[in-house]
Amino acid sequence: MLSVENVQEPPAALLSVVSTADAPHFPGPASSPLTIAGQSVLEWQLRALQKSGITTCFIEVDNVSGALLKLSDAGEHYGLKIHFVRTLEDLQNSADLKSRLVILAEGQYFAEDVVHRLIGAGTPCVATCEIGNESAAFERIDLTRCWAGFTLLDTEKLGSIQDIPEGWSIASTLLRFAIQIGTPFHPLPQTIIQNAEIAKISVPADAAAIGQKKMQARVDGVKGWIERNIFGAIAERLAPVAWSHEGHAKYAQLPPALALILSLALTAMNQPIFALLFLFLGMMSNQIQALIDVKSPARRSRAHVAIFWVISAISVLYIAIDQSDVASNTVEFTVIMLALVALASKIPATRWTSNLLCSPALLVLALCASAYFSGYAFGLKIIVFAQLALLLTEQYLARRGVGAQK
Repeated sequence: MLSVENVQEPPAALLSVVSTADAPHFPGPASSPLTIAGQSVLEWQLRALQKSGITTCFIEVDNVSGALLKLSDAGEHYGLKIHFVRTLEDLQNSADLKSRLVILAEGQYFAEDVVHRLIGAGTPCVATCEIGNESAAFERIDLTRCWAGFTLLDTEKLGSIQDIPEGWSIASTLLRFAIQIGTPFHPLPQTIIQNAEIAKISVPADAAAIGQKKMQARVDGVKGWIERNIFGAIAERLAPVAWSHEGHAKYAQLPPALALILSLALTAMNQPIFALLFLFLGMMSNQIQALIDVKSPARRSRAHVAIFWVISAISVLYIAIDQSDVASNTVEFTVIMLALVALASKIPATRWTSNLLCSPALLVLALCASAYFSGYAFGLKIIVFAQLALLLTEQYLARRGVGAQK
């Protein structure tokens, strides 16, 4: 029986794995060739829908595999209710069917912001794109248009669909139904297809290209010259290997944790240079792991980041205490240095000053050089004064930019 609810509520969603459920790339081992950054296309679709506020999803299947059940359990853990349907009648009779239904094409990747905009518009539509090389694998609607893989459909007339031939895809049936009842077409800018914000994943090269693009975007958003250009380059090389091994996430936190422990131990042994070097290695492994890991929920990632940086700050303070004397004010200047790092964290990554001010790894290397040349306290003061000079420069440039806009 159809359940028509308030249109202000989030719609339900229909996805499909009929053609891909038995293929080795879905949603089995992370080493499968058609995964994007270690996740199946279905997982990326569910992720995009969840971030757009959808909590109820229907997945069209022939058979419910153990991997699908595992995915369903994981979805429920994060507030996503997943139902498996084999026929259109199963969908029509579901008590969880909403007044609107989002339909996503099978095996098609969608950027999260594209899905968010289309759902947020709230207007029933059939998203289309022009026929071209980039959309050659898309389902055609007519001589000039392809289905872009997204439909938002009112479900009040869904009960009128009957006598569907066995084996027909629910998604394709509903696409044709949406067109027949006059659901408006919504042409998408061709740049969305050209930039692979919507893409059909048919061969391993398709998945690899999107994974590489995602990784590059993550690296470009990193602040700090060393973190972006050195740690980021290493992460880009290691990412495909890490994504191909499902178990890497279980041990990804060990290298930075071990490096921090060794840093604290070496500080206690009065070895500041080696302590700082291990702190640098901890920062490197933590940054690489953060760039590679796209599966961890945001809350969990933020918790790991907070714990890591708190322990790193404690390690730096521990070294400062070990290197301090009555006249050096090493601890005080270390506190000021850490406070300036926190203050600089609001500087956009696009500003050149963020390359220096937002690079803890650079600060650690500078401290290491100071300790090596037996001038830790003096080097620390130079670092703090350099931070202040750069912050004043950034403030001046920001104000001049605002004035130029006026």
